[in-house]
Amino acid sequence: MSEPLLTLDNTAIVLDSTCDAPEGFFERDGLFMVPLRVHFGDESFRDGVDLGHDEFFAKLEGSEVLPTTSQPTDAEFAAAFEEARRHYEHVFSLHISRKMSGTFQAAERAAQGFDGVEVYDLKTVSAAMAMCAERLRARLEPGCTLAEARAYIEHFAAHSQLLVHAATLEYLRRGGRIGRAASLVGGVFDIKPLIYCLDGELTPYAKVRGQKKAFAAMERFLDEHSTPDDELHYCLIDALNPEEITLVDELIKRARPKAHFHFRGRVGAVVGTHIGPGTTAFALIVE
Repeated sequence: MSEPLLTLDNTAIVLDSTCDAPEGFFERDGLFMVPLRVHFGDESFRDGVDLGHDEFFAKLEGSEVLPTTSQPTDAEFAAAFEEARRHYEHVFSLHISRKMSGTFQAAERAAQGFDGVEVYDLKTVSAAMAMCAERLRARLEPGCTLAEARAYIEHFAAHSQLLVHAATLEYLRRGGRIGRAASLVGGVFDIKPLIYCLDGELTPYAKVRGQKKAFAAMERFLDEHSTPDDELHYCLIDALNPEEITLVDELIKRARPKAHFHFRGRVGAVVGTHIGPGTTAFALIVE
């Protein structure tokens, strides 16, 4: 007897708000978002619910102190899982690296009270997570087995790439999320570091001065992780740097003309607290 297929009609996906999804992403059936929180002093806001991209960066600019962030509670995840299971037979819960946040662990604890809920650490952050959900949905649309769905999520967690061109690492340093990239802090004027996710941790890739050298490093990163003939899927991510993100898109299209572009994510309040304004990034997966 063949294994029943998972489809968009019977399978839901839960993400946390650090997925920095594009506008309208969660308006589709079967997609659920559990927000982290950002705190400006005594004020607390749900990321992506009470405070969007533009509102957050305007508030950040006017704040004298760096905001702090906190993960969802187990109960908040349990409520999301209960709602998802009310309408769907199976739930995949996809989350920010456990090395960056306790969000995955909270989801994992909450899932123990439910059948049909599987929780994954995607070992990355920001819109790379939303792209995993998008590519999983592409498999659910015609129908896939549970084994095939699990295999794809595990492939994405192991092989997706995220490269970040940060305006400064000061926000990461102050927020305690610097990881292995600590060696890039400081240095000469106009040096803007490139960092990437390695096994779920932010890791230095290059320390360059000027946009021209930064883009040469981005092209080198593409060459290290893909070839022109690969089935490459990518998304863009920016935090108040629309000019550079357009150039990043042009670079990828030029270097990988067969690549499939999916969407442009916008850094939200929680990721923005730790990465700051002026950042650009892209995520890719070779399938």
